Amino acid sequence: MSINLQPVILLVEPQLGENIGMCARAMLNCGLEHLRLVRPRDGWPNPAAVATAADADRVLEQAEVHDTVEAAIADCHHVVVTSARDRSLPVPVVASEIASARVAAWTGAGRRVAVVFGPEASGLDNAVMARADLQMRFETNPDFSSLNLAQCVLLFGWEWKCARAAAGGEARPPSELPGNHLPASRGELDRFLTRLEQALEERAFFLTPDLKPTTVKALRSLFSRTLASEKEVNLLQGVLTALERKKPPET
Repeated sequence: MSINLQPVILLVEPQLGENIGMCARAMLNCGLEHLRLVRPRDGWPNPAAVATAADADRVLEQAEVHDTVEAAIADCHHVVVTSARDRSLPVPVVASEIASARVAAWTGAGRRVAVVFGPEASGLDNAVMARADLQMRFETNPDFSSLNLAQCVLLFGWEWKCARAAAGGEARPPSELPGNHLPASRGELDRFLTRLEQALEERAFFLTPDLKPTTVKALRSLFSRTLASEKEVNLLQGVLTALERKKPPET
């Protein structure tokens, strides 16, 4: 299976090396090999991960480590987050079967997708959630919905594997964008949003410092869900440049 047709499994601040190893085992069970880590608590590499990976060593050996979520998803076209909790952000919440089928369609069309899992104790914060196209929810028993990290990875991996098999492993481009244009990468989008935030700050758009974080998250969530192409993000950059340009004096 080509790694270009696989989603990236991204673990944010995983707490135990043993859990990372079990996630690697779950990934390889489903044919997934592309693992990224953000600030693992006990450092990396971690011998405890090898002990629980059960020979899924190649997943651990090629795992990438990043300091920030932004860096870890910079080359991705889509981001799917996992959380059992309801959030105030307007990120669409879909069942794991539907989300996995969407990921399979995106990866099948050659798009890089990050599926993001949060820390074992606290889950993902809203700053990460705001960067998502979709929030994936596992349809577990509502009276006992708790899953450990490796279980979540395994459930997603199996759903993705089944969705790929149902599609015959063929690339079927989704229809969100006209033609077969790729969405802008998250790195390209992040550069625009960082510049937009700075421009709004300079023009006193944020009424109070306390309201700024919430407003920034809402803006990031809005643009993350637009699936703008690289050309469209470049257009937005040009719009910002024009708005920042000083108006020539009238003659």
